[in-house]
Amino acid sequence: MSRIIENWEKTPYTISPDQIELFRTQGFIHLKKIFSEDLIGYFKGYVEDHISAPTDKYQTGFNRVKYDIFDRDAIFTALCNSSKFGGILCDLAQMNLLHTQSLGFELEKNKSIGFPWHIGTQSFGFQQWEQFGCTLWTPLVEVNNQKQGGGMAYVPKDKVSGDFMYKNVDPSVFSLVETMIEKGEDISLEEFVELRDGPLNQPAMKRILDFYAVIDDFEIGDSLLFDKFVIHKSVKLLEGEIDSRAALAMRFVDLESRYDQNRAQALEIPRKYFNYQGPTQFHLMVADQDEALLRDSMLYKGKAERFLYRQENLNYAMQKTPEQNV
Repeated sequence: MSRIIENWEKTPYTISPDQIELFRTQGFIHLKKIFSEDLIGYFKGYVEDHISAPTDKYQTGFNRVKYDIFDRDAIFTALCNSSKFGGILCDLAQMNLLHTQSLGFELEKNKSIGFPWHIGTQSFGFQQWEQFGCTLWTPLVEVNNQKQGGGMAYVPKDKVSGDFMYKNVDPSVFSLVETMIEKGEDISLEEFVELRDGPLNQPAMKRILDFYAVIDDFEIGDSLLFDKFVIHKSVKLLEGEIDSRAALAMRFVDLESRYDQNRAQALEIPRKYFNYQGPTQFHLMVADQDEALLRDSMLYKGKAERFLYRQENLNYAMQKTPEQNV
């Protein structure tokens, strides 16, 4: 195991019942100093070496971006294999988890605007809508809102939840667009994107979300864990001493999650009809049969670093394969 991970594991990190309840009700929790400065330094170097300029105009809110990173990195694998890391996340989620994907992205000072209000319908578009998913978002530089900004804004889901976007809006948009195309009616990629992202950024909804938004400062080593129903947006990096803000996002789902083939195929509408390649085809590789267990995918099967367990299940989990431990 890497020295960086060994040293990190020596420092205890406790999750309280109050934090678990807060995560359950509001959908996010600010985890202070969850990572060491050495680990953040490693993440920062890796992300900055692997991200690149956006490949399409709908990612140009970021200066650089890259999906599906850290897949074969030894230190990252050691972190995910760590009982400490799995224990923290699984205790908060109150379930065992599957690490599905990681990505890195970067805001440039005074230029990048990131994403407006949105939810992760791309990142969780392969999963049945009601099943649990979450993101561990880690800025790789300090985020100080008074000095420069550059973080994120997020709305407690007990104020406004994004569940309706997964349950109602996205399926309705997909059906609408495919019906229009079948009838030979004109629709552009820009209109498709507006149908998907517009509902959360209309003036009335935007006013509500802006009112309830939470914007935290982050020290080096802090992270934000938020579930997939939390509506969030980027905060622009303004003038100041930091030229760019890179961040790492790790996606997780309930280990019991099943594939939603129709939803995953619908994410191909831009590629199929508008010749838009998009940042990833990950959603098509997760499984090949509707309602299949995601953990049985060839992407994950036999890869111990993908499976995270609650502390109370740890000894049992280590004695069995992921397939036996569910």
